[in-house]
Amino acid sequence: MTDERPENTPVDVQPELTAPETSELPLFEGRYRLGPVLGRGGTCSVYRAWDLQLQRYVAIKRLEPPLSEDEHLRARFHREGRAIGRLSHPHVVTLLDHGSTPTDEYLVFEYVEGRSLKDLITADGPLAPERAGQIAGQIAEGLAHVHLAGLVHRDVKPQNILLDSEDRACLTDFGIATGPEWTRVTRAGAIVGTSRYMSPEQIQNRPVDARSDIYSLGLVLYEMLAGRPAFDGSNIAEIGRKHLKERPEALGSLRNDLPPSLERVVMHCIEKLPESRFQSMEQLLGALVGLGLYEPRRGTDGLLDFLRRGREDSLSDNAGWTPPPDTMIAPPPGQRRASVMRGRRARSRKNIWVYALGAVVLLAALAVGLSLLFSGPTLAPSVVGMSLEEARDAAQRAGLRVDITETPVPDQPEGTVIEQSPAQGEEVANKTLRLVVTSAPAAIQITRIIDVDPEGDDAENPDLLPLIYDGDETTAWVSEPYGSSDFNGIKSGVGISFELEKEATMLRIVTSDTRWLGKLMVPNEANTALMETADLGGSLTQVIKLQDPIRTGRLWFTKLGRDDQGSFRVQLLEVEFYE
Repeated sequence: MTDERPENTPVDVQPELTAPETSELPLFEGRYRLGPVLGRGGTCSVYRAWDLQLQRYVAIKRLEPPLSEDEHLRARFHREGRAIGRLSHPHVVTLLDHGSTPTDEYLVFEYVEGRSLKDLITADGPLAPERAGQIAGQIAEGLAHVHLAGLVHRDVKPQNILLDSEDRACLTDFGIATGPEWTRVTRAGAIVGTSRYMSPEQIQNRPVDARSDIYSLGLVLYEMLAGRPAFDGSNIAEIGRKHLKERPEALGSLRNDLPPSLERVVMHCIEKLPESRFQSMEQLLGALVGLGLYEPRRGTDGLLDFLRRGREDSLSDNAGWTPPPDTMIAPPPGQRRASVMRGRRARSRKNIWVYALGAVVLLAALAVGLSLLFSGPTLAPSVVGMSLEEARDAAQRAGLRVDITETPVPDQPEGTVIEQSPAQGEEVANKTLRLVVTSAPAAIQITRIIDVDPEGDDAENPDLLPLIYDGDETTAWVSEPYGSSDFNGIKSGVGISFELEKEATMLRIVTSDTRWLGKLMVPNEANTALMETADLGGSLTQVIKLQDPIRTGRLWFTKLGRDDQGSFRVQLLEVEFYE
């Protein structure tokens, strides 16, 4: 997983800039007077500044040295600018300017005077259903606009939702947003997002669409109502397993003032399978409006358009959501009055035809149903991501058998379907659905491990090395700290050499940072030198399948990440080898 940013970014409380035009504040790009730091994330710093040209406060997001030297991060930063630059919506942060300097990249946004939704929940606890619905509805409107532009946000979370003094909600941070033309920017094998709010398809590194944002927004709505995240744990892997296999605690058991219909909306958002959720933000908005929990700040025509599109999507996509029976969405007053008058005049002659027409429709539907039952093709259901038991049940309901192939996968729960053939919606030949299901790989013991620093003092915290194979992802080996990502320019790298009890064909590395890079080095055939066999880094959990078995080798680190104290180093939580 990449871009796992801190859940509670510290924000320094600074005095007001009483004279923003004063020359005492540093001038940035000849236009902005830089004020206090509002917050720091995993890669960027955000400053409040005074725009001398527009005479207003703005927020400047900067990618600063040494991180600005990373071409991957620069590409992501440019991508965020392109993403927000094509958006214009009251519930999406407005981009005012962007540019580059020789030392950094920057984006200039509107300054939202207020606090994040995360800060609000931390300070006030669970929100009233009406307030939670209003905030969720605003963000759903903004995300509907984002999706209409062909983008998926991929990092919807309380920290990325800003609230002003009037409770206007604004979605921020498009640093990992994706569109069809941007798939090449994310490193191969990298999983992006924030673990507490990632959809199952993000965790499994599968393609995402608007329904992934619906899942994340559902988790945000859950947290607003519960006062805590739906899924939590001591490490990323534990949280990921909960997303894939567990349901959160029922909201009704946490508080007694929630209508059951609202809990059903939340749970429908966070279904494990994308096709089981709301299929669009318009559908979610229609549900919130129908429950009386959201009143859009747009005109009636806009609301009707949203609801109309939501109903059409629901019918065409078979989303599985039905409003509660006591929910009624009324037409505008003028239309309602005209409908009543017409109904009185036409009711008597209309009733006769209703029954006749109903009988014809029923017979036609029966004929079509029988035709499909006896002669139509059987189409494959979607079972990827299900447990094997769930997939068997789905196949049985479709009248299919299953053919199972197991494959060892160390970073997913055992018995999870990761491939199916034919794909969803395709015709199934011979009534057999072929499945690839995960199994637990056989672990191989590390018999010898040493730190390697050939261009230094030949020591990189050797006492911590046992922590990378102790089975505990809360402990870690860390390299010595350095002043820059390139080892201060004094060495080409440091490493860890290992020997195994027997040959391995698979390697799993768990780390807390995505910015370090390295190589897996293995002996050549003559056993006279080490050669590169795989790239390391760029992902919080990395699984490497080897073409040739290995029994010895070296993890060689060529670029350092950065810890919470600002030092440059590599941190490994676990290193595991498998047959």
